[in-house]
Amino acid sequence: MLTATLKDQAAMFRERRFATFFTGHVVSRLGDAPVPVAFALAAYQVSHSAAALTWVLLSLWGARFFLVATGGRLADRYDRVKVMIGADLLRLLAQGALAVIVVSPLALQSWHLCLSAALYGAGTALYNPAQIGLTPELVAEDRLQRANGLLSLVADVGFLLGPVLAGVLMSTVGFSWILWLDVASFAVNLVCLLRLVRLHTPLRRTAPFPAAAPSRSGTSADDAAQAADTDHRFRAGFAVMARYPWFSFGMALWFVVSLGIGLTAVAGPVIAVESLGGAGAWSVLATCLAIGSLLGSLAVMSTTKHHPWKAASVVVTLGAVLQFVALTLRDELPTAVLGASFALCALTTAACGIVWDTAYQSEIPERYISRLGSVDNFVNAAGIPAGMLLGGLLADHYDTVFLGVSVLLVLLCVPAARLAGHGKKATA
Repeated sequence: MLTATLKDQAAMFRERRFATFFTGHVVSRLGDAPVPVAFALAAYQVSHSAAALTWVLLSLWGARFFLVATGGRLADRYDRVKVMIGADLLRLLAQGALAVIVVSPLALQSWHLCLSAALYGAGTALYNPAQIGLTPELVAEDRLQRANGLLSLVADVGFLLGPVLAGVLMSTVGFSWILWLDVASFAVNLVCLLRLVRLHTPLRRTAPFPAAAPSRSGTSADDAAQAADTDHRFRAGFAVMARYPWFSFGMALWFVVSLGIGLTAVAGPVIAVESLGGAGAWSVLATCLAIGSLLGSLAVMSTTKHHPWKAASVVVTLGAVLQFVALTLRDELPTAVLGASFALCALTTAACGIVWDTAYQSEIPERYISRLGSVDNFVNAAGIPAGMLLGGLLADHYDTVFLGVSVLLVLLCVPAARLAGHGKKATA
């Protein structure tokens, strides 16, 4: 079984298009890894206040939130590789300009960090939907889940290495070198993307729109969706979502999952300090999250079996609910059990996230993938901060919030699982 898996992985890398894209992706992700922690440390060093970090985060997430719709629209309308090139040029400019300021006689100020974060967030909002739509064009459909698993694995490794790299580099070579390394990683990715322009020949083609039965009014029941074929505005994506109700309920489920992630990011440290003995307990729980996410990506990547979203929607719900139950019973449970629940939740979220990506990349027509991918990014861009806000505002009522989120997850899981697998394939 392991030999067959390794052979299948090797065969995927023999495809020059995917190998070229993946090489640039790995280098870019490793360059990005220390940046979040380095930005946090730099923001605090500049202002000696947590307020600066808050504004940097708002600049990053705000730009992503407002431009994610534009990213999906551009990626569905124009060549996705060229959109990614433009996005990386923007991110390279953001980091390069800040690096120049850091080494110049000018004093680094908070607004410099905010502007760089906003440009970086804008580039990410343009890049991610294009990448989501590009991936199924680079690999055969039976290898799509494996490819998504590899991409998720790279993200998990970067998440684990990031704090360590940031700490080492900030204490040795300084903030400017972290920025220059990120600029260099974007340059490598740009070279790979430019090469991909010459190699790029999509494996999958846009399927013709299936004929629809007339409605009682005498017009097509799918007029709105057919209009979306030529309407590249973000709101046109909702007509496509109406055609694929399993996607709509799946997105609602993922919104609540993202809400839970943001809630845990705020409630976890508070609970660790108040109930589990201090900040050290939160370090253990955060490490369990990172390890669980890595194991989830490895689990999906190491199997040739295609996992259905129908089952995955149930699994991701169970993982999240079990974590909230453990948090509710925190006074009766040892930290090790809480850590296990965190690892299990992260594992199921990572693994089922790969299954979800593969499901809609396979079942949604190619011409809509990036727009619906931008909806996917929009949900994360909105859900996580909303969960953080919820955790901050309702700090005295965490048990009630955990119960409410768990109930929402279960209620959304039922229609998500029932409708899953009813989508039409993107290829004829």
